[in-house]
Amino acid sequence: MISILVSIIIVIVAVSVCLFMFQYKKTSGEKELLREQKETALKELNELKGIVPAQLEEKEKTEAEKKKAEEKNKKLWAMSEAVYKEKAKVDEANELLKQDKETLTKEKEKLEVDKKKVDEKVKKLWSQSVAIHKEKERINELKLEIEQKHKEIIDSVNYAKRIQEAILPDKDLIFSHLPHSFILFKPRDIVSGDFYWFSHKNGISIIAAVDCTGHGVPGAFMSMIGNTLLNEIVNEKGHTDPGQILFYLNEEVNFALKQGRQDSESRDGMDVALCCFDYGKMEMSYAGANRPLYFIKGNELLETKASKFPIGGAVYDTPKKFVTTTFPIAAFESFYIATDGFADQFGMNEKKLMTKNFKEQLILIQEKRMSEQRAHLNDFIDNWKGTTEQTDDILVIGVRV
Repeated sequence: MISILVSIIIVIVAVSVCLFMFQYKKTSGEKELLREQKETALKELNELKGIVPAQLEEKEKTEAEKKKAEEKNKKLWAMSEAVYKEKAKVDEANELLKQDKETLTKEKEKLEVDKKKVDEKVKKLWSQSVAIHKEKERINELKLEIEQKHKEIIDSVNYAKRIQEAILPDKDLIFSHLPHSFILFKPRDIVSGDFYWFSHKNGISIIAAVDCTGHGVPGAFMSMIGNTLLNEIVNEKGHTDPGQILFYLNEEVNFALKQGRQDSESRDGMDVALCCFDYGKMEMSYAGANRPLYFIKGNELLETKASKFPIGGAVYDTPKKFVTTTFPIAAFESFYIATDGFADQFGMNEKKLMTKNFKEQLILIQEKRMSEQRAHLNDFIDNWKGTTEQTDDILVIGVRV
């Protein structure tokens, strides 16, 4: 606004000077007037010149301030833009935070649900743990009870073993009448279903290898019945013929176990090989119920077959007849009778030893003394068995005459 005013004044002054000069040319009278006007104009011009620098200084100052203001405005605009951009970033960050918050809220809700499920599972597991603990305590009580009963049973079986051993014939008595002999007796369990029996009556030595039905406790019961009946038949009634002894033994077992009755379910019995040595006559006689006699002549093993039925068991329509076979003692070197436990023993190859291999071992040991024969057969069957469980009771009796 000031610059416009100054311009107007300068224009007015210039016009005045021009007019003055124009008038000065017309008349000299007017020259004086023009001079005065000129002086007046110059004076006014000088006055104006004093005003103009101040105005120009003010203008420059105003321009500088304007420039500063513009620069400040630019800075403020730049700052405003930066603030706007920063605000946009903050808004974006806030949006992300909002989304993260929503995600975290959902995660929290999910975790709370999962925690609730876990708490329920923990509660359920705790209940199961308590139940298991109670069941474990009950099982431990049952275990202790079973262990106690097992101990009582084992104690009873061990006591039965002592009774069974007590009723077995004294080996010293056997060896006094059959000095060149051995007995290999290996029960599978604590008590045995196999047993050996011996009696010496009227100068005749009678020895038997008996294999009762079953093994363990059931077999032991049958062995006690068989031992008692043999004592009665030979020692009390005086029978010494092998066939007759087995005939009466069969009759007594049928009677004792009520096997002749139609309603009887008993099929228990025993296989027997029985030999009588009559040194007065120098004869040996044999009869068998499913168990043969092996004897050695030279380097040859011979066999006398047994009757093909057991003692006891099923009752036949016709009485069982057990055949007695008699040999001169001097005709043979060694005699062997055995139950089926040795030949039926399974080895590490999961196969039975079989009778053929048993016979081969009997031939193999003929050069040994009887005690050495027993040791050989014992070691052989142990090596054959290895870590395999014993299959059955084992009984082998050997006599050299």
